Amino acid sequence: MRVLRGLVPLALALALAAGCASSGIRPEVLQTWVGRPAATLEKDWGPPTREVQDGETRILVYEEVERKSTKSAFDNADPSRARGGYGMAQLTANEAYRSPTVYVRSYLFWVNREGTIVHSAVRTP
Repeated sequence: MRVLRGLVPLALALALAAGCASSGIRPEVLQTWVGRPAATLEKDWGPPTREVQDGETRILVYEEVERKSTKSAFDNADPSRARGGYGMAQLTANEAYRSPTVYVRSYLFWVNREGTIVHSAVRTP
């Protein structure tokens, strides 16, 4: 039951992020963790995807993977409708270019030696 208690906030956060797929978890929400123990974050969110040392602090990195199913304008363009004789170029572009289908959003938390979160940030594609 203790494990489920820690997974519920993470599942809720990820569900909210999925509902707002273009923005993820807002920086203001992450900012509420500043001043709190990193152990509490890890208890609520689970272990970080990775951890990086930054001088005297460490950075806990949580990554959210988002799959996009939308296509770009190139994906469905009809080369026969291209203006100015660019039909062959349009066909080549359709074959060569595919819009990205996977995006990774990173949530970073800087933790001092005492184990307190001192800064947070979001990195988006």
